[in-house]
Amino acid sequence: MSEDKPHPIALGSLVFTKCLVESMAEYEPVQPTPLAQPSNNITVNKVPGEPGRYVASMTSIFNAEKDKAAPYHFDLQCMGIFHADGTLTEEEAMRGVTITAHNVLYGSIRECVAWLTGRQVYGSLILGLSVLRTSKKPSEEIETSDTSSKSATPTK
Repeated sequence: MSEDKPHPIALGSLVFTKCLVESMAEYEPVQPTPLAQPSNNITVNKVPGEPGRYVASMTSIFNAEKDKAAPYHFDLQCMGIFHADGTLTEEEAMRGVTITAHNVLYGSIRECVAWLTGRQVYGSLILGLSVLRTSKKPSEEIETSDTSSKSATPTK
């Protein structure tokens, strides 16, 4: 590397706005152990009047119907404020923030789920990777839907 330049996208802050993790009391472990696949959704918006600032919100829900055949139900929402420097076009900034936010927010959700379920009766629920799929909306909002591919804990 000839020169170390700062990354053009920076995380300002990250918070959980919803964090519900619940054990299913009547769950009976089964063999073989199927893989958990939560439903994930991320939305990224420009902050009005603040050039280069974006807010991203990601939700992740597993076992929404609270089926007793799965060990847990969870519903989490994580938000982050990101800044894109002036070296990027608006389109590059939105794309870069979306990719970065997906990685940062989903990583935070994975860690939170593993930590909280690791202290519950059925042990740690480890979520796999998430695949980002984008679709443009009529406004300048980009929404992405993705699903986690694997888990190490028994589920339905």
